[in-house]
Amino acid sequence: FEEAEAKVTRAQEAWEAPLSGQQQAEAEYRALEAHVARVTTELDEQGVASVSESGVAAATEELETATAACAALGRESRALAPEIAARDERLRHLETRARAAEDELALRERALEPLRQACAELEEAARSAGVLGEEGALPRMEASSSELWSIAETQRELLLERLGAAAGGAETARELKELCRSRKQSASVYLHVWLQVRAWLLGRVPVRVLEGSEPLGALLQLRDHLALLEQRLARQEADLRGASEDIARSIDVQLRRAKGQVRRLNQNLDGVRFGSITGIRVTMQRIERMEQVLAALREGAAQTLLFQSTLPIEEALDEVFRRYAGGRSGGQRLLDYREYVDLTVEIQRQGGTGWEPASPARLSTGEAIGVGAALMMVILTEWERDATLFRGKRAWGSLRFLFLDEANRLSRDNLAVLFELCQNLDLQLLIAAPEVQTAHGNTTYRLVRHITEDGREEVLVSGRRTIDLERARLGSDGSAIGAGLGRLHDAVGAVVDGGGESTGAAPKSEERGVEASPDRASRDAPGSALDSRGNLVEAARESEDDVVEAALDRGALDSEGRHGVEGSYEP
Repeated sequence: FEEAEAKVTRAQEAWEAPLSGQQQAEAEYRALEAHVARVTTELDEQGVASVSESGVAAATEELETATAACAALGRESRALAPEIAARDERLRHLETRARAAEDELALRERALEPLRQACAELEEAARSAGVLGEEGALPRMEASSSELWSIAETQRELLLERLGAAAGGAETARELKELCRSRKQSASVYLHVWLQVRAWLLGRVPVRVLEGSEPLGALLQLRDHLALLEQRLARQEADLRGASEDIARSIDVQLRRAKGQVRRLNQNLDGVRFGSITGIRVTMQRIERMEQVLAALREGAAQTLLFQSTLPIEEALDEVFRRYAGGRSGGQRLLDYREYVDLTVEIQRQGGTGWEPASPARLSTGEAIGVGAALMMVILTEWERDATLFRGKRAWGSLRFLFLDEANRLSRDNLAVLFELCQNLDLQLLIAAPEVQTAHGNTTYRLVRHITEDGREEVLVSGRRTIDLERARLGSDGSAIGAGLGRLHDAVGAVVDGGGESTGAAPKSEERGVEASPDRASRDAPGSALDSRGNLVEAARESEDDVVEAALDRGALDSEGRHGVEGSYEP
């Protein structure tokens, strides 16, 4: 049985062996069919219509040709490989430069934005100023920005140079040059320079010439106008080139007139004395070097310079001044008579042997103010005299006031000197100073504003006059004193009764200030006080000695020799 099974097994294996070969052959056949189909498809794609031996030979030959061409192309490609690599490297470099250029372009675009804005603002400012013409737009020029800037610099320098050379334009040219140096890179400075120059021209050139729409026509009109001005200038210079003796004679006349004015000033200053100063005078001395100029003009030595037709009169005067006076410039000073004299103020002191210059270093504050006030008053007297010559004589004169505010440097002695001067000059002084409350011969006024209990505003006006007790005790004629003091107290009563009740310290008060004036009225004229309506109540005052004596008799003076009255003024 086992042998039979072995035979069966061998028989099965023998049967399966051909079957396996058949299956393998079938698989190979199907693979070959697939390969044939693929090759046929490829041949169809390559356009091979026939697969005969001749076609295969032709294809083989074509393949060999293509292989040879491919080999040649390979060799050419290998030969071009370095150049291709170089070109690739150059391409990468160019791409890098392109990106850098784009970044720089963007940066410059951002930097140009303020310039574009400034250009727009400049164009708007020029349009508003009316310097763009009828089109109202900036002209477009082919030149570059740097070239235009160079042209603008050149034209600006030329414009300022000509402006500086023009008569009366040096100051404007100097200011514009300073402006250009401070704002050199600003385009608006050129517009400002032109506007300033045009404004300067408007004051010197006819408006119809400047406002013309055609520049060439305006220049022609300006040339014609300049020719007329030159002719007029020539005529005026010819008239001015008169005899030099006439110039010297005219200056001599003015100097004699000035000497007479100084003599009248000294006449008015005669008798003016205060403090330790017993005299004030003004001296006039002729300047020696200017006398040489007068002599040259008088004797005709300067006629050659003045009569030269090729030399302008200004340069001729400068040359005369340089040659005969020793100065470098300032020839126009030759025609001013004040340049030929030197004025000096001199004073004479009590117990002194002569006159001395009024030097600020040797004068006290009160003396300096007194000397200045004396000179001012005599000069005002001369002005009043000259004005009277034109207006006609009047039966009355002007009231002379002298105002000094915040005179903190004046001591009590200085105030006494100043008050004495004002009395001698018949001058009314109104002064604000701390020391006036203790100085003699003045009335101190105090104005205090406060709120009453019922809400009204009141201004308390108090006047206090400081008197020397020694002078008060030496007074006489008591009967006249009593009458004078009675009238004075009647006037004070009118102030108090008219202004309401004089109260003490109020809840709110404000001191308006302290002022004082020397009492001219206390000597020989009516005094005054404020009533409740702000009017003046005239109070007849007698002499100072009478009032003081009456005050002493009635006990109205305090221990310091002061008396005072108070009243209220309701606004």
